[in-house]
Amino acid sequence: MSLLSRNRGGNLNKMDQDFYEEKNIKQLYFLHIPKTAGKYISANIKKSLDENNISHYISTHYPNNNNFAKKTYISIHAGTYPIDVVGSLDVATVIRNPVEARLSYFNFIYNRALFSRSEYIERKSTLEKLRYYLFEDPNFESHNNYQSRFICNSADSRSFSPGDFYKAHEEMMRPFLKEGKAFNWFIGNEKTSKENALKAVKEFKIVNTLDNIDLFEKNIKQWFNDNYQIEVDFDKSNIINYGKFSYGDEKNITTEYLMSLISQEDVDLIIKNNSIDYFIYNFVKDNETNGIS
Repeated sequence: MSLLSRNRGGNLNKMDQDFYEEKNIKQLYFLHIPKTAGKYISANIKKSLDENNISHYISTHYPNNNNFAKKTYISIHAGTYPIDVVGSLDVATVIRNPVEARLSYFNFIYNRALFSRSEYIERKSTLEKLRYYLFEDPNFESHNNYQSRFICNSADSRSFSPGDFYKAHEEMMRPFLKEGKAFNWFIGNEKTSKENALKAVKEFKIVNTLDNIDLFEKNIKQWFNDNYQIEVDFDKSNIINYGKFSYGDEKNITTEYLMSLISQEDVDLIIKNNSIDYFIYNFVKDNETNGIS
């Protein structure tokens, strides 16, 4: 869709189009999938961009606004929305092993959304709570294949217009605040498929697995060096948003600890329920040193 085809709900007007034609700006969109080290990545990039007076829009909150579209570096939980809005973006993303990703998501949201729910209170052990979240809780079935969801679908355009967002606040927030559904950053799910996810990652400029974060960092450094002649440094001592929680006598529960609790049968079921993510993860892993990045 062209920049001029829509003026509301996300796309740019003619003045903005003229900005791009005159400035010929080169932009990178980091498609930030939750629980893939995105805050660590953007915090390190931001430091270098600030030092060189290069614009950026980095957000893990909502509502956002469309001034992101004029920035050099964009990082948002927005799925394909910036791609649909701006069009001529280079896209980077990180894919995580879906078993680790699902455990990490549980670890992140437990103290935010789950701990006070009766169905979690009545399950006494951490493993019982985790298995309920992964395999039984109908409110969080939508976390299955969530990485492909972000790769294939756009965020609701109203979440990028504060006025529209607050007008529709009741409708947009009801599933999460009143019905107890999983929060998915207003990103749709109708386009999620193996075919669409594969097509997308083949078109993205930089795609790596979290297992190979060093290669992702190398590719990001190369992009900024090629396009802006600046150096981006990554400080691995500055890990942000490292999920852990405590329950009863179990303290500082991490994703690694949760991995040690689950059985091979649990792993197999997670893979089965997240088959699209697992396919994409393996595709990227098999190809990330062979031309995909």
